[in-house]
Amino acid sequence: MATALESDLVTRNPATGAEVGRVRPTPPEDVAAIVAEAGRARKAWAALPWRERRKPIDRWRRILARDADAWADAIRDEIGKPAPEAMAGEVVPTLDALRWTVKRAGKVLADERIGPGWQWWLQLTAGRLRWAPVGVVGMIGTWNYPLSLNAAPIAQALAAGCGVVWKPSERAVAVGERLQASLDEAGFPAGLVGVARGGPDVGAALLEAGVDKLVFTGGVTTGRDALQAAAARGTPAVAELSGYDPAIILPDAPLAATVRALLWGAFVGCGQTCIAVKRALVVGDPEPWARALAEAAGRLTVGDPSLPRVDVGPMIDARARDGFDAMIRAAVAAGAEVMAGGRPIDGDGSFYEPTVLLARTVESERALEGAFGPVVLVRGVADVDEAVAAADSSRLALAASVWGADRRAARDVARRVTAGMVCVNEAVTPAASAAAPFGGFKASGFGRTHGALGLREFVAPQVLFTRRAGGFRPHLFPYGDGRLVAWFLRFYRSLFHPRA
Repeated sequence: MATALESDLVTRNPATGAEVGRVRPTPPEDVAAIVAEAGRARKAWAALPWRERRKPIDRWRRILARDADAWADAIRDEIGKPAPEAMAGEVVPTLDALRWTVKRAGKVLADERIGPGWQWWLQLTAGRLRWAPVGVVGMIGTWNYPLSLNAAPIAQALAAGCGVVWKPSERAVAVGERLQASLDEAGFPAGLVGVARGGPDVGAALLEAGVDKLVFTGGVTTGRDALQAAAARGTPAVAELSGYDPAIILPDAPLAATVRALLWGAFVGCGQTCIAVKRALVVGDPEPWARALAEAAGRLTVGDPSLPRVDVGPMIDARARDGFDAMIRAAVAAGAEVMAGGRPIDGDGSFYEPTVLLARTVESERALEGAFGPVVLVRGVADVDEAVAAADSSRLALAASVWGADRRAARDVARRVTAGMVCVNEAVTPAASAAAPFGGFKASGFGRTHGALGLREFVAPQVLFTRRAGGFRPHLFPYGDGRLVAWFLRFYRSLFHPRA
């Protein structure tokens, strides 16, 4: 058997250490040719009517549906999520997102008439607004939701008439290979969807290869580097750069029911979820909430997700676990009290105890900003105004939630919070909506995925005006004697722009 080169990208099961995926990286110097090929293929693709583009996208959806159980197992083995969580949190939302695109993209991308309205008096013609594909989309993919966060924007870019060249995360190479194989099986035109395998050097090469738009999902630091490189080339981008999501707990929130929901919101994906609840801001006394969350977290079963009745799997790797542990230590040093967890779990695999911290000062909350692992920090605030101010104090603003029995009052608070998605008595799961746009404010990024707004990230508005040759054009400034036009414009202004 041939021996793989040391330069191969290798991923291992984070619970057992067993090898899961191995791929040969794409030489960075080859990326430009892949982008050029996608550019050639997308011209004929964009010229197809929607009913023809729709067919392979729907075939792709059916292929993913056929292999749904295998997808859940693949995500379990490479990312460390229990298979039921992978099915509920990734596979089904991906199928729903593709189904929405297949059913709705034709209407969203249809031409629209722009009437002249009162400007008919100026002999302005009606226009046609069409949505022109932006070209070749370069995608730098993520590992924590390697199916849903990659497949949905690929489908929408293709629906819009674009070509795609994407780089799967080097931490999820097996899922990346499986996803590209499903695209190949669906029968898209040769070269339309290209893949560039590798690490940061390949990502940099993708940006330098002249893509027409960037889609980036990942951390703030890496994302800013990618956005700076894109900006230097004048390349527009959609970026989702994680969050530090707050949950505002109002005084009338029912403790038991809210704790059950917050437990899921905090520890789904072992806390390695961009919209996981990281801060519980309690209006009033935080200690009962911290104790209840700690007791509930202590009952969770952490282990190999291939085993039955495991609630929380491992972190993605030892490096991520050690970096996360350092942030827990920093929060404790800044005054947080460990109510549950707070330590790596000895033995094989990159496991970490589900952790609940009680913050005595705002400094410990600040120390934890950007933590990507199984933790929720509980802090008390005096009133709703302070809660909203605390929620908005982070530079990250991806999602937030408000919890309380009086839903009208909770909605009023939710409207005051700065975040791309705000839920009332709910967290995390609404991000699976196929129709709702998803994205953040502030340093959490810009642009949106999913729904009509996500689809229109991959097109640019183009307006087409048509009129017959010749004819009277009073709106044009005339050469020569302009007395008639001057009179008409005074009359027009008197009708529609009279002096106050």
